[in-house]
Amino acid sequence: MAIVSIRCVEEENDIRISFSYGGQQKNMQRAKTEQLKKSLARISLSANQKSRKKDKKAGKGNKDISIPSASLTFEGSLLDEDLPNVEAWKDGSVLIIGEEQFSVLVNPPTVLSLFLPSHIMVDFPVYPVIKLEFAELKYCMFEWFRSENPEPSAASLPSVTECAWEEVGTEFCYKPCLQDIGCYLKLVCTPSRQDPTNGLKAETVSPIRVAAEPGRCPFENRHLYTLKKLEPGHIRCVSYNILADAYAREEFALNVLYPYCPPYALDIGYRKQVLMKELIGYNADIICLQECGQKLFDGFLLPCMELEGYQGIIKCKAGEIPEGEAIFFNRDKFELIKTCDVVLRESLLSHLSQEEILQHISPIPALFESLIKRNAIAQVAVLKCKGNNDNSPLICVVNTHLYYRPHSPHIRMLQAAIILNHTKAVVHELTSERDDNIDVAVLFCGDFNSTPHTGLFQLLTKGHVARTHHDWLVHEDVDQHCNTLDLSHGFSFVNACGTPLFTNYTHGFKDTLDYIFCDSKFFEVQSVVPLPEEEELRNHLALPSVVMPSDHLALVCDLKCKF
Repeated sequence: MAIVSIRCVEEENDIRISFSYGGQQKNMQRAKTEQLKKSLARISLSANQKSRKKDKKAGKGNKDISIPSASLTFEGSLLDEDLPNVEAWKDGSVLIIGEEQFSVLVNPPTVLSLFLPSHIMVDFPVYPVIKLEFAELKYCMFEWFRSENPEPSAASLPSVTECAWEEVGTEFCYKPCLQDIGCYLKLVCTPSRQDPTNGLKAETVSPIRVAAEPGRCPFENRHLYTLKKLEPGHIRCVSYNILADAYAREEFALNVLYPYCPPYALDIGYRKQVLMKELIGYNADIICLQECGQKLFDGFLLPCMELEGYQGIIKCKAGEIPEGEAIFFNRDKFELIKTCDVVLRESLLSHLSQEEILQHISPIPALFESLIKRNAIAQVAVLKCKGNNDNSPLICVVNTHLYYRPHSPHIRMLQAAIILNHTKAVVHELTSERDDNIDVAVLFCGDFNSTPHTGLFQLLTKGHVARTHHDWLVHEDVDQHCNTLDLSHGFSFVNACGTPLFTNYTHGFKDTLDYIFCDSKFFEVQSVVPLPEEEELRNHLALPSVVMPSDHLALVCDLKCKF
């Protein structure tokens, strides 16, 4: 029996009635309080319009056309048509239109939208973008098909119905093979949930044909070091600035920063395919991303990474900037205890831990104003290792992206100090609220926009930076100079990935800006995944390129827990 879908949610005043009649999809909004007879009359009228069109196309007159009546039954009996819609439409009811019957499903699993990427390449996993309602992704069924020569529709897209399709897969994700080159892909999804109840199938066709892969990606050589996930007691950590779409699309980026990169390879539809292949191949336990767009996170990274066994969280920068930091962690290994994210300027102005910094910079208006104008944040996630006893240390993952202006190292030192003070406060709070004085192990990851010779690097690795350090006086505006503040912290950080020649590699700039700092009291660095050779990057002049999705390189290291 065909299905009529009724969407009825408590917070809305209308219901939506959806069904297919005469080969056409019918959707109508009706008030919950409206009498059933009015909705049935509208259904009957809609069906009559279809009948008129069909008869007119067949060349028949209108004299003998009878309007198909609509009625609603439950357990074989007609329902009272004076009932309000919200009471009349219920599971098990049957809608009758003329001689056709439709089984009523209230809030069935539904595919609200389904899309395939704008770029599809051999050996790059295809993750569809899907939005569900009253359904769970893990219970949905998927069917993948390919066709070499589908008939184009009026919109110049391949028709779903006018060609032969060959089935090629039944999982949510599909990795195209050589035989798929030149073919369109079609995905059919049957939404479902645990009950189990299946909803109406939805399908979509790729907007383009499958293309050949762009060549071997430099990160594929790095994947040879990360073929398997690490055992308990070991953590593989990744830190990666993935280049926000908002910045890659700017005219300045296209024409000045990355003119060597083909525009299609800067498009997020292309880059996200390359990015997912790279991230999944690292088999990481903790992944810290910078410049992660909110839209990319919600619509692509989070659902895809959840399927790969990760839980993800994001914190965008202050000032309604639609990008920020994201942390993904292996949910088989960790559970999230809490998040303690912070906007740096808010912490500076309101938290007692920042009092010393505030006392020193408040008398310097130009420096104070420059610092509080920044939208930088620190994402802080507190994780607990699954399977460990309750006395095992918690892991505090800190993820940030500091101010980028080259001649502002003093701002970055202050930003780092604010984050460190905040982290110390978080650690103190975590240890104080537990009777057993549990330890907290800190991982500090990010794009620090600071080279190894800077005061910030000294602060993180040596634990202190003096008021006499030259970075306090680098800025061309002497009104921002500060020579009264010494900075320090109590963590025993080691720079896990060392100081390679570069982590940022563009045509105009090549140097190390990204780091993973871990507390040596709790972690021992076991290995570091080598970065690509410069020759590999020069094959496409610089980053990003058709084989690398960002202008930065991912840092990857394996840590052994000392607990």
